[in-house]
Amino acid sequence: MRPIKIFLAGLLLSGLLGTGESFGATVSYPTRTNSGGGVTVKVTPLNSTPKGDLRFEVVFDTHSVDLDAYDLKSLTILRDGAANIHHPTRVESKGSGHHRQATVTFAKLTGSMKRIELVIKGIAGVHERVFRRDLE
Repeated sequence: MRPIKIFLAGLLLSGLLGTGESFGATVSYPTRTNSGGGVTVKVTPLNSTPKGDLRFEVVFDTHSVDLDAYDLKSLTILRDGAANIHHPTRVESKGSGHHRQATVTFAKLTGSMKRIELVIKGIAGVHERVFRRDLE
């Protein structure tokens, strides 16, 4: 039974990693991390360009704070390069308690800008957690 599990794990891993061939340019942005107040927050942009809705994966991890008490949709904003503030159009959450994950979506931004900032306010006593993304 063990050789079968190893084979299936290898097959799954090779499928996830691909064959090394590239058929299109894919841009991936690094995950940004912020820790404070006993909570670690990781944010990963899910779009490669801001031509449509902007989506971010947000992961919370803690061993001491009940994350269910926080409404991510009301605590999250997006600041653009002109200091305009945008509120999420949708937040899809999963998990509870000490481990939560969400996809936060913002409407398409208009105009040209060089930087955006995802800001999460007031989680575990941290006034603002700012996650910057350069667009150029």
